[in-house]
Amino acid sequence: MTEAPVHSLLSMLRGHARRDGARPALRFLGRGEEVNDEADYRALHQTAAIVAGNLAAAGLTTGPVLLALPQGLDFVRCFFGCMYAGAIAIPTPALTDPRAAQRIAGIVEAARPAAVIAPAEAFESRGWASLRERHPEVAFLSAGDLLRGNAAEDLREPSPGDVAFLQFTSGSTSRPKGVAITHRNIMANLAMIKAAFGQVASDSTVSWLPLHHDMGLIGCVLEPLYLGAQAILMSPIAFLQRPARWLKAMARFGATTAGAPNFAYEYCSRAIADDQIPEVDLSSWRLAFCGSEPIRAATLAGFAQRFRSHGFNEKAFYPCYGLAEATLFVTGGRPGMGVRERKIARNDSAPVSVVSCGTPSHGASVLLLQPDAGQPVPPGEIGEIAVSGDQVSPGFWDPERGGVVLDLDRTVALAGRSYLRTGDLGAVVDGELHVVGRLKNMAIIRGANIYAEDVELTVRDLPEAAGLGGVVALPVAADPTVTEGLAIVCEAGRTGASGDPEPLLQRLAGAVADAHGFLPLDLVLVPAGGIERTLSGKLQRARTAERLANGELDVLARFTPRRPVSSPRENA
Repeated sequence: MTEAPVHSLLSMLRGHARRDGARPALRFLGRGEEVNDEADYRALHQTAAIVAGNLAAAGLTTGPVLLALPQGLDFVRCFFGCMYAGAIAIPTPALTDPRAAQRIAGIVEAARPAAVIAPAEAFESRGWASLRERHPEVAFLSAGDLLRGNAAEDLREPSPGDVAFLQFTSGSTSRPKGVAITHRNIMANLAMIKAAFGQVASDSTVSWLPLHHDMGLIGCVLEPLYLGAQAILMSPIAFLQRPARWLKAMARFGATTAGAPNFAYEYCSRAIADDQIPEVDLSSWRLAFCGSEPIRAATLAGFAQRFRSHGFNEKAFYPCYGLAEATLFVTGGRPGMGVRERKIARNDSAPVSVVSCGTPSHGASVLLLQPDAGQPVPPGEIGEIAVSGDQVSPGFWDPERGGVVLDLDRTVALAGRSYLRTGDLGAVVDGELHVVGRLKNMAIIRGANIYAEDVELTVRDLPEAAGLGGVVALPVAADPTVTEGLAIVCEAGRTGASGDPEPLLQRLAGAVADAHGFLPLDLVLVPAGGIERTLSGKLQRARTAERLANGELDVLARFTPRRPVSSPRENA
């Protein structure tokens, strides 16, 4: 019997349930250690159909529905249930998480969902009280209630162009934008990842990445389910509290695939002691992807060296590039190649080493454009990255304008194709993409383009900076009328600053001047945890710049080259 073609997540999951329903699909590790919930493909399909039946009974068969559940399998069950019903899921942080209240409020304002799915206890939370006060039209649906009852019998197969879910980008919380991901987008991207990673149904993954984040949901849940493979999940908090839990779970389940942003590999190298992983064997870990933030070769080399004795192979590293507007994945190398660096020339300054993020696949295309003209740059030169292919979203969700709206300011037609301008900067060398930063993270100082990411790398590579936490360089104006410059915010390590920190800031300023030919306008040292992070652990550059400008940072010390000052505990 010939299998029907798979055009949507619905037909994908239904097909797995019919062919191999007893195969394990998902497991969740409570506290990152013991399995406290699991589902095979048949059970996942059945519970999704029950959710769909309850949503249909509530009249929610079209339009956005907010999915504000904690990390766990109920999140995945309700996500599929929304698509089974024809509703548009919006993955968000949990409604019960007070850290996410502002972000959820912004998403509700932007998307205007008909309902929010949350745990029953969230009905008594401050988050729901605040939302109900501002948006009384939004209904509250308990996940527990949705998961009980009769399964929907008439599951309509969506069209490829129908919106499957909305991804809200992890930037400013004040005006978030919802990227519309269609069934064509998600199925194209899952096929790209399968081909790029070279994976099959016998592969498996362990992930702590948030399910409301594209890498966590698509890369670590939907991709394994697309393959018919297994995903073992834990909460981000479980990882951040004890990163050894991630590696121990990899060894325990013999997982072949896992990944995270750069900071997670650095965190593991720094925070995991030998006595926490005495019997851990990582030799089954064949593909360790890294993306979502700037990739440092030194970080990955340090991880490989730290865990080589536990069987980790440095060739498993798989640097890649992607963005929410292209569903997730855009480019990657060949599995087993490890990390490759090339020198990229920038203006008249010395070339810098940049990690290769490989090439696109499955009919996708990448061009490098002149930021101000929209025409391709000469080979090897830096330009704005533009992407094209079936994985690229048709636009942002705008309920006031009837749904999906194309962002014309970011779209350009070249060589018979439509390209999305990403705002990222890169260079293509020997056919491979090398990402060098963001347009908005670039300052023009005395006619030279200075990239914040390069300055951060200079600071982090200094031996004196080994004890620092996060480091962010922020483009700012020297005054309202003249040249731009950079401010640098450094985070003290967890053990705190020892001695007078001002000499350290002075040395950092000198190192930046030697490497890049300018002095920072301001260097600020803040306490450990003083730089805000997203719920997935990434440093929030825009929010840090806002807090610096508004005098909201808690300052341990600062050094302004033209006006040296050290004022412990003053506000910036």
